[in-house]
Amino acid sequence: MLDPSCVIPEEDLKLIRDVVRDAGAIAKAAFEANDSKKWNKADSSPVTEADIAVNDFLLETLRAARPGYGWLSEETKDDHSRHACPRSFVVDPIDGTRAFIDRTPNFAVCVAVIEKGQAIAGVVFNPLKDEMYEACLDGGATLNGKAIAVSDPAEIDGIRMIGYPRKFRRLDFPEMNVSVANSMAYRMCLVASGKADATIAFTPKSDWDVAAAALIATEAGGIVSDIRGKSPHFDTESTSGLGVICAGPRLHALLVERVKPHLAQFAKGRDFKFLGTRMSDRKSTEDAKSTQLLHLVIGGELVDPNRTEFKDLSAVDYVGAYPNFETAHKAWKSAAQRTVDNAHMRYFILHAHDLLDPDGDGVIG
Repeated sequence: MLDPSCVIPEEDLKLIRDVVRDAGAIAKAAFEANDSKKWNKADSSPVTEADIAVNDFLLETLRAARPGYGWLSEETKDDHSRHACPRSFVVDPIDGTRAFIDRTPNFAVCVAVIEKGQAIAGVVFNPLKDEMYEACLDGGATLNGKAIAVSDPAEIDGIRMIGYPRKFRRLDFPEMNVSVANSMAYRMCLVASGKADATIAFTPKSDWDVAAAALIATEAGGIVSDIRGKSPHFDTESTSGLGVICAGPRLHALLVERVKPHLAQFAKGRDFKFLGTRMSDRKSTEDAKSTQLLHLVIGGELVDPNRTEFKDLSAVDYVGAYPNFETAHKAWKSAAQRTVDNAHMRYFILHAHDLLDPDGDGVIG
């Protein structure tokens, strides 16, 4: 039962919709100016001046409108007010900061209103695509004012999945049409609108990544859980959950079953290297030597001979690209002769396990 002392959820939805649209304008302007400073936080995740600017705007505006609500945001120190207030805002000022930095349009401003651990209103806004996803508890979900609904295939084969292809290969998933998007919330909204059939994130996701989009996907007829099949709850001591599975009801059940045999590996901790690409993944089943394994040979003068930091990137010598280690080694050996008179001059072989595909907003390999 909703708290009778609070406004109806529709009023909260109207508030966050209007405020998030203005916040999205700040993010879009920063994206277009392309001059936001960026740095890494203590957990090595990226953040930009734009993240902070959008967060500060949301904090000031939303708390002024609802001073009795608690607050949880990726870019604000947790004051645990969400445990003391009947309702709270859960905010990700720019979900998909990596996409923002990489100049791709798959990021979003996310705000949810939480009561008793449940989202009752949520907005996810992609300002570059002008896509406003929103939902209210028991009120359905919309994209730019039009009702949306999930798809619900009866099998995994051939579905439109959003995630990282190499991880699905590692876990022996069937063949799927896999695309990549950095923002977890935006991925879930694509599922909610039927533009994709499912999305899975195997690594931990935070409340601010999930809260608003989980309501939208659920109100669109989908099911959202962690990789164990457990529904999210947004008022626990921890703000982090073990991954996300988002899909229509039939497909969600199939995906949970597909992941179940691997849960013990995930339970060991946060070392998820077992999901990475291995050399064996790249061997042709018919002829291992027929698979191209890209190697680059480059060299240059180092700042310190014990560190791989070039003194002048503009002067780096590109020797060539080679399909296997043997041919690359020959080129490296020939180039290495040039280092005799300069102790700081070094040549290297780079084995390109993965390639960053900016247009696809992700890694292929």
